[in-house]
Amino acid sequence: MTRALIGLTFSVAALSPHPAAAQATPAPAPTGICIAIVLPAVQGVEGDATALGNSVRELFGTFLRGPSMQVMTLDARLTAHALEEAKQKSCDRVLTVSLSRKRGGNTMGTIARVAGQAGASAAGGMGYGATVGSAAARGAANAATQVVNEAARSTKAKDEITIEYKITSTAGKTEFGPKKDKAKAGVDGEDLLTPLVQRAAEAIVTSIQK
Repeated sequence: MTRALIGLTFSVAALSPHPAAAQATPAPAPTGICIAIVLPAVQGVEGDATALGNSVRELFGTFLRGPSMQVMTLDARLTAHALEEAKQKSCDRVLTVSLSRKRGGNTMGTIARVAGQAGASAAGGMGYGATVGSAAARGAANAATQVVNEAARSTKAKDEITIEYKITSTAGKTEFGPKKDKAKAGVDGEDLLTPLVQRAAEAIVTSIQK
């Protein structure tokens, strides 16, 4: 009887999940550098400036993301709210960007219109089995690419774009900037956005990693 009871106890123990395995694994704490990007302010454009701002923000993300650097977007658009949101998301730096166009052609107006169309196309293109998060990320990247390509096609000589940016800690202290850069098209069809954003991203990364 005792031997049978011991055997039954052993069998139940073998079938039961390990106590440690039954416990939920805690989410890992954020590692590396985190930069939260506010929706860029855009001036001097025709059409959907918000869509253009989203595309510029995604373009920044493609350059800033790396093995030791995380990038996230913020819903808040006012500085005070953005700092609070970033702090809640455990992201200690906030990037604010503004973009303006000086007329020399009709580049930025065209970009803004295409940005809205590209975003709508990407949102409607979610295939079966795609998650909302992955589809949104792909849609944003595709929209940014389309905007940059259209910018290059529609740029006219003497078009000029100016970009301003700065990094602020969630405590409200300016850590880098404000910096300003601009580019003027020397020929029709020149891509002005990508070099500007790339130079800004390189300056930001260099400053943070010092």
